[in-house]
Amino acid sequence: MKVYKTKELRNIALIGGAKTGKTTLAEAMLFEGGVINRRGSIEDKNTVSDYRSIELERQNSVSSTVLFAEHNGHKINIIDAPGFDDFIGEVVAALNVVDTALMVVNAQNGVEVGTEINWRQTRAINTPVLFVINHLEHEKSSYEETLRQLKNQFGASVTPFQYPVNEGHGFNAIIDVLQQKMLKYDANGGKAQVMDIPDDQKAKAEEMLNNLIENAAENDESLMEAFFEHGTLTAEELARGLKLGIVNRGMFPVLCVAAKPNFGVDALLNFIVSTLPAPDEVPGRPTKEGQELNCNPADPASALIFKTAVEEHLGEISFFKVYAGEITEAMDMVDGVNSSKERISQMFAVAGKKREKLEKVVAGDIAAAIKMKNVRTNHTINTPKIAGQVIEPIVFPASKITMAVKAKNTSDDEKLGAALSELQKVDPTISIE
Repeated sequence: MKVYKTKELRNIALIGGAKTGKTTLAEAMLFEGGVINRRGSIEDKNTVSDYRSIELERQNSVSSTVLFAEHNGHKINIIDAPGFDDFIGEVVAALNVVDTALMVVNAQNGVEVGTEINWRQTRAINTPVLFVINHLEHEKSSYEETLRQLKNQFGASVTPFQYPVNEGHGFNAIIDVLQQKMLKYDANGGKAQVMDIPDDQKAKAEEMLNNLIENAAENDESLMEAFFEHGTLTAEELARGLKLGIVNRGMFPVLCVAAKPNFGVDALLNFIVSTLPAPDEVPGRPTKEGQELNCNPADPASALIFKTAVEEHLGEISFFKVYAGEITEAMDMVDGVNSSKERISQMFAVAGKKREKLEKVVAGDIAAAIKMKNVRTNHTINTPKIAGQVIEPIVFPASKITMAVKAKNTSDDEKLGAALSELQKVDPTISIE
């Protein structure tokens, strides 16, 4: 895989309640992003994201899955997080390392408990949010009711950038307010046919564009002055206002998809690349020493391990985000927490079980490494020049359930302790006493 510069990276998490279609959307994004050439499904138990045996059995995500897609010269790192609150630790870890959360909402059900729970986590971490209304092809879907609920629950900053023309059975067209075009899909989904907006939709689309421009102008004083002077914004000013609004949580865009037939996913990828912030356009991550890392590739290398997994035949995999500098294969690093020396033997861009070897990972990118000796989730790895630096760790929620466990045979007590210790490595929300 080519080495992407910081400006060419986008980091997103797919979050939301259970059964909103996050994994199906991830599958469509990987298909459109060229990672897979055939889309799997939950029912067929062959999606890239849900590949673990317990997920195939339950037909829902249990662990977050790190994925990637390539689109228009950019790399999009995607973390597909579980929807059930039992696994909220996975959501928290994802939100700490991405730059925008894509909150997927089921158009049949509107705002659910899972939506509110995930929203609270984004608010606590101050993560920008993009709402994606899914399942618009279903008979009971209601875009307008879902949008009304989103505005009621999360405020007037919820701003529609798209709306469906004919939701329900037969759904195949979306009005893109920003482009002032209609996106029409054939039965195979994929790339939209870009058409002029029908006459009966023009007035609505223009009114929504004017509201969008006004909302964008509110995010910067100079943009407000330009808006009052000219009554509108240039394309460049509008783009700047939109990005500022998203980063500052002053605007929460709303886009439309039907992930299963793959409608609207190409437009979503375009929006991610063109409008969502790059890693160096969001506030930096603080260190325990009171510094702030702002994703500068020229700085000494420093990365946070945000997830640990154990895979058959590979052993322990450490997922990390580079917050400063560049990490190359065979580079010597130091664990800032326990001072152990670590050599980066192999690095990968990961999409479920699919792995592409990386020779270099730059500031802002997300990757995985194997055969690291002593690192754990929440550890910082640094170049020896800044060996003792520690990135502010992720604060995981406390455990909700307490129980006692014991081995059937006392001779197995030691084995049980070792097994629980291994389990704690991959799930930091588990505490053992």
